[in-house]
Amino acid sequence: MAGKKISRKKLLKEPDEFISTTGKVIQYLRHHRRQVTLYGLISLAVIAAVLGGYTYLLWQEGKAQAVQQQAFQLYQEAFVKAANPEEEKESYRQALEKFRESLAVYGRGNVSQVSQVYIGHCQYALKEYDQAIATYSLCLEGPFGAMALDGLGHCYEAKGDWAKALENFQKNMEGLRSPYQAEAILGAARCYEALNQKEKALEVYQKALANNPKSLMTEFIQRKVSELKG
Repeated sequence: MAGKKISRKKLLKEPDEFISTTGKVIQYLRHHRRQVTLYGLISLAVIAAVLGGYTYLLWQEGKAQAVQQQAFQLYQEAFVKAANPEEEKESYRQALEKFRESLAVYGRGNVSQVSQVYIGHCQYALKEYDQAIATYSLCLEGPFGAMALDGLGHCYEAKGDWAKALENFQKNMEGLRSPYQAEAILGAARCYEALNQKEKALEVYQKALANNPKSLMTEFIQRKVSELKG
């Protein structure tokens, strides 16, 4: 059944709900103009502060990355200067300072983690093993944890602490997605040899061959397997 028809004239006489509500809002704003203006200014100030802070962080990150690139260049130059130990050492020192500078500029996110782990690399190259161990230990929970474990393994190996070196290499061996798994297997085998655990060393070398029979280290590993078998 059709509803009762309401004339257009009557509709025009009745107050529109939206218009009535809008009118009440306008009336409220008129009576509370100062408070509304104050709250608006506070909101704008907060938004400006947030945007300003974000922009500043982006600027800091960009500056840190620029310094980091200089550090990488110096780090790569050190490899070229390997034939000249003094020049090589100086390049590592310069790279170390640049990575530290980058970290000081921006200590957040992946940019800082990269600088931190490469500070460890430089310290290792300079044979500052205890300092490198402390640096790598700061990176274990970040995205470069596997790289830090590899660095720790090499530091302890260089110090002759085979048990600690083995402990760190084993952690990377257990990480199925670790990009340093192959290096960790070889490191663990070296540690077992140094600890005079020849059977364990042989087992690990054979595992390395099984995992990657066509690696660049295959000939070396085959020779080690032959030696350990006697």
